[in-house]
Amino acid sequence: MKRLLRIIAVIVAVSGCNLYDIDEVLLQKEDISLTIKGVDQIIYTPETFQIGHNSKTNTFRVYDDELANWFILTCDERPTTVDQEVTASLSWTESNTTKSRNNLIFKVEKTGPGGHIWLWCKDEAIGIVVREL
Repeated sequence: MKRLLRIIAVIVAVSGCNLYDIDEVLLQKEDISLTIKGVDQIIYTPETFQIGHNSKTNTFRVYDDELANWFILTCDERPTTVDQEVTASLSWTESNTTKSRNNLIFKVEKTGPGGHIWLWCKDEAIGIVVREL
């Protein structure tokens, strides 16, 4: 009986773990991108994508030239400092549909040269790399 309880406890503990390692999903990325639960949704390439940033509304836009693949991230404040948490809304295209989430909590995990910002939403396993222009 004790063994069964231990097995159940381990299963419950493991099921609550985040299966998506932030180092693999987000921090190793160099390009502007959107990754959800370990799957790349959008990866910016300068030849076929455009980027935009509105510093007044803290909005970041990434979209391809055909406007078929895009994401828009709007933060409640400017994400600038590592470990800063911001609340944001996110809209994106996925398999010919549009999806959106509001009130996501992102943590600034890293900042880099050229205005790059790495953001991670632990609850939804969403990793985003954006760039301030």
